[in-house]
Amino acid sequence: MMSLYCNLLFLTMFTICIVKQEEYFSSDLMHIIGAYACFFMWIKIFYWMRLFQSLAYYVKLIYQTISDISAFMLMVLIILTSFGCFLYVCNRNLTGRKATYLGVYFGNEFVDSILSIYMIGALGNFSPSRFRTGYGSHFVMFMFLMSTFFVSVIFMNMLISIMGNTFGMVQDGADENGLREQIVLIDDHIWLLDLNKIFAAQKYILRIAPLS
Repeated sequence: MMSLYCNLLFLTMFTICIVKQEEYFSSDLMHIIGAYACFFMWIKIFYWMRLFQSLAYYVKLIYQTISDISAFMLMVLIILTSFGCFLYVCNRNLTGRKATYLGVYFGNEFVDSILSIYMIGALGNFSPSRFRTGYGSHFVMFMFLMSTFFVSVIFMNMLISIMGNTFGMVQDGADENGLREQIVLIDDHIWLLDLNKIFAAQKYILRIAPLS
C-alpha cells in the first residue's frame, strides 16, 4: 500500500506542476517522495517472490524473524537509551568546548546520544579519544567500555541467537511454509475472480480457511 500511495502522491504532484506550468511543489520534496516511491516498489518484489516456492520460503523467514525479534528490540532500545542518557548528561560538561561525546546525526542531542551508542555497539563506529576529555573523563571511558560489552557482546549475540532459532524452526517446515506463502498470495487476489460464475454449476463448494 505504501508503494501505491507514494507513487500516486508523486504522480499527482508532478501532474499539478505540469498543469500549472510552475514549481508548485519544491523539487526537493518531490525527489524525496520519488525516492520513497522507488524504495517501496523494490520492496514490493519480496511480495511477488512468493510466486516461487524456493523463494517463498525466504519470504516467510524474513517475516518470522522480524516477528520473533520485535519484543527483544524493545530491550535493545532500553539499553541504548540508558547508555545514551548517560552520554547526554555528561556531554553538558563539554558545553562551550569544541569536543563532544556525541556524534551529529539529526541535530537533536538526545536522539544523537542514543544513535551514538547504536553506532558504537552495533556498528563499531567510534573514536575512543573523544571520551578522554572533560571533567570525569575516566567515568565516561568506563561507561563507553561497558556499552561496547553490553550492546556488542551480550545483546547483539542474543539477537543472533534468536534469529538462529527462528531459522531452524522455519527450515524444519520449509516446504509447508513455501506452500503457505503461495496460498496467501492466491487468497490476496481472490477478489479478481467471480466465484459465483466459476462455481455456478457446482452443487457444493467447500472453502477451507484457518480459524485465526
